[in-house]
Amino acid sequence: MSDESRRSPLWPADNPAVIAHVAMLQGIIARLANNSAASKTWCLALLGALFAFAGAAHLPALVNFAPVPIVAFGYLDAMYLAQERAYRKLFAAVRQSIREGRYGIEQSYEAAALLEPGALPAALRSWSVYPVYLGLLVVWALAASLGWLAPIAGRQSG
Repeated sequence: MSDESRRSPLWPADNPAVIAHVAMLQGIIARLANNSAASKTWCLALLGALFAFAGAAHLPALVNFAPVPIVAFGYLDAMYLAQERAYRKLFAAVRQSIREGRYGIEQSYEAAALLEPGALPAALRSWSVYPVYLGLLVVWALAASLGWLAPIAGRQSG
């Protein structure tokens, strides 16, 4: 009896190695999406702490450092999104090869999803990245232009 005659009609989708490979890719995609959300959360928490400390210490000039975490977390968030998109593309290719019955053992556990040229700028333009970080920068710039961030010289507390 040949290998071909013992195969399930669902082959290769019912192969444990294929199932593990697909689950691994899904796990990577989920972690990247969670890290992207965590970037936004950490950025807002850090900015809140910076503003609170600047207010409590009566040092409004500290708020001038707000663009640093905004830009850093915006870049990090865009990288997570770009990588997530690359892994979704890899996942789609693996899924297509499974559907067509051409998935081979050489594809098992392949998890290298390389970024295409232009992936980062595209991620920066995403609706889930630029409105958040650009909005924070606009609020900071508006506060700066209204003089809310200027250091208070000669002011005595108490």
